[in-house]
Amino acid sequence: MKKKGLVLALAGLMVAGLVGSAAAQDWRIKVTGSQARRFAAKGWTGKYTFGPRSRLDLTAEQKGKIANLRLTFQEETLELRTQLARKRLDIRKLLLEESSDLSRVYGLVDEMAPIQAEIQKKAIEFRLKLKSFLTEEQLEKLPSLGLARGFGRPMGRRGPMGGCWR
Repeated sequence: MKKKGLVLALAGLMVAGLVGSAAAQDWRIKVTGSQARRFAAKGWTGKYTFGPRSRLDLTAEQKGKIANLRLTFQEETLELRTQLARKRLDIRKLLLEESSDLSRVYGLVDEMAPIQAEIQKKAIEFRLKLKSFLTEEQLEKLPSLGLARGFGRPMGRRGPMGGCWR
């Protein structure tokens, strides 16, 4: 009987410890990585937003213009981005072959350069048009929001278009 009581007492303590441990856990969704930290730092609410937009106090008209501008940019660059993705896929295929032809890989890399340049030119046009929608007060806030130079992620964080919005 004493053994049974001791076993039940130990089992009870283990259950209490597990329940206490579970209760102490933070059950909110945990996000990891640099993207998650950046979103959390900017007060990301779970929907795609131009992070600092709310701090720029954009009017409904400005938001509409920016949304239309973004759609236009995405439409204009869709074919270019598709071509670029195909070239990257072709490079992957070549590199997976047992005897990779380095000259063909380099040829594809050379074909990618003008496509990337065209996308970057369109991204610059996009940024300049976007700045034209902002008031002087909003433009003054850009440096404090970290948006003065590129309006987005720094280059290198996510490929050659890391500084552009999606």
